[in-house]
Amino acid sequence: MSFSLRSGEVLGIAGLVGAGRSELAQALFGLDHVRRGEISLRGQRVRVDTPAEAISLGIGLVPEDRKRQGLVPQASALHNLSLAILRRLSRLGWLRRREERSVAQEFFDRLRVRAASLDVVVAGLSGGNQQKIVLARWLAARASVLILDEPTRGVDVGAKAEIHALIGELAARGSAILLISSELPEILTLATRIIVLRGGRLVGEVTREQATQDRLLRLMAGLSDAA
Repeated sequence: MSFSLRSGEVLGIAGLVGAGRSELAQALFGLDHVRRGEISLRGQRVRVDTPAEAISLGIGLVPEDRKRQGLVPQASALHNLSLAILRRLSRLGWLRRREERSVAQEFFDRLRVRAASLDVVVAGLSGGNQQKIVLARWLAARASVLILDEPTRGVDVGAKAEIHALIGELAARGSAILLISSELPEILTLATRIIVLRGGRLVGEVTREQATQDRLLRLMAGLSDAA
């Protein structure tokens, strides 16, 4: 597959289970080794062999399974929020705790996390607030490319609406967003363009104006428009 992702754009990725959506996200973030192909960022070819390299390039990943891959459940909201910026917050090997708390509080408040304080253990938060913590981490890290894999799975209606609004706000501010979702209405609402995967291959690309749920389902299932 080959595709582009532009600044200020939400590029939706649709596909059935097993189509390769999460595998693509993990490869772009350095979790899966890319044997062939290349990644270019701002016109320059880059190597992304590890998550640390991805983070240094301004790439962030909100994984499909936030409890297993996106959070340290028994740690505080503060520590979860600052995980991606520890190098920036450190001096001579010492973490500047006051600055860590200040930065974390800014994004904790910005995303309206419903919790008593930054010191609350994230395992005790609702799914929506846990997801906000993961998103806040990448805002704090100033990620310019955000890969969102099922960003509203397992969250309530209110949190879903807030996350949708945040995605639109980030795109408006110039972030490049790769949105993977099993919910076609979510992709149809948020995405500027949509690419469809099937069997690990890109099988179609449609604009928001061209996209309908029926058309996407046909592409996902391998049916022609005439079928």
